[in-house]
Amino acid sequence: MTTASASRWRGHSASILAWAIVLVGFVVGYVSMVRTRPLYAPDSAHYLAKAFWFLGASPQEAHDRVAAFAAGYGITEIPGVERMFEWGLVQPRVVLSAIATPFVAAFGPIGLAVTTAFISLALIIVLTVLLMRRVGNVPAVAVMLMVTTSAYLVFYNGAMLTESLSALLTALTLMAAWRYIRQPRAWLLVVMGALTVTSAFTRQATLIVAGAFLGAWLFGMLVSRSWRSPWMWPAVVVTGASLGSQVLQAILFPSFSQADQFIKQTGAETLGGAILAIPRMALKILATDVYNYLANDPVLLVFILVSLAGIVLFWRRSEAHLLVGAILAISLYNITNGTPTAFRYAIPGLVFYVAMVGIVIRSVAKPQRGSQEVDLSEQRGAYVAG
Repeated sequence: MTTASASRWRGHSASILAWAIVLVGFVVGYVSMVRTRPLYAPDSAHYLAKAFWFLGASPQEAHDRVAAFAAGYGITEIPGVERMFEWGLVQPRVVLSAIATPFVAAFGPIGLAVTTAFISLALIIVLTVLLMRRVGNVPAVAVMLMVTTSAYLVFYNGAMLTESLSALLTALTLMAAWRYIRQPRAWLLVVMGALTVTSAFTRQATLIVAGAFLGAWLFGMLVSRSWRSPWMWPAVVVTGASLGSQVLQAILFPSFSQADQFIKQTGAETLGGAILAIPRMALKILATDVYNYLANDPVLLVFILVSLAGIVLFWRRSEAHLLVGAILAISLYNITNGTPTAFRYAIPGLVFYVAMVGIVIRSVAKPQRGSQEVDLSEQRGAYVAG
């Protein structure tokens, strides 16, 4: 090795090692999931059937191919043809199936799992890049090891589901927003809007990113005591795209009612009665989820608790405002669906948890008082916009 090559290696060795650790964590987590959990989940039927349909199969042919594949996992009960293609909740979810078509054409039904594996890897890469740029290599590695070794996160992202793609689109939207805050450009607003619409037709969870951006805008104004906020236009564009997509979906696919689902899950007879049941339902969901974390995924519980601590410790930072807004939107989805999901409904907002945990872990490595490096802006509690 020449002197120049050795010098380049030394200059990049820390980053190379950091990436190696993250990727090893991803591989181990994914292999563990494949060996111990099924790649196929009940919801997979809808996305796989659409992929076959996009490839030219009739609805009945697509249904039969999905049924044969599910039988290999011991699943004999799958939705009928009508529900598989016309259920209003999943009708708008076409993006994952469209992306999966070349893989399904090449590998058969398992091609959908190949698709989500690549998407999951892309998500890990994007989250790692985001963290390395904002908090450095060491906090990035620490956070990503939690993400890649969490049993629930690895399963939701790696299985034949829409979660990983939804999380990836949200992460890209946040990266575009941060770049806009540094260098405002109209095309970045267009990118954010396009990513939000794409996400809406991946999984109806765009209120999470909209809530996060609204949180950064509104809480940021309160903290800075100024009506001016760099988050205003990202929040306006993303919220508009989210609401517009939901209105369009309600018109195109009217067979599903979130209000009816909410009333049904509470056991009430009216919407008013369902609203009164919210505290009881919220406590039940929380208790069930915490038990599931303790029993099956303590790593994820630690991850969540650290992120919540970060909201309190760094309440002036935009990362805290983003996470609060995201959590409010996640809670809305979770409560109106009335089902404990062990963080599944939060996956589209994973990047906001990741960013907050990264800030907390970075603070642990900060020099103590009296050292040469002191972050005066945060010690004085100044609002940090980006």
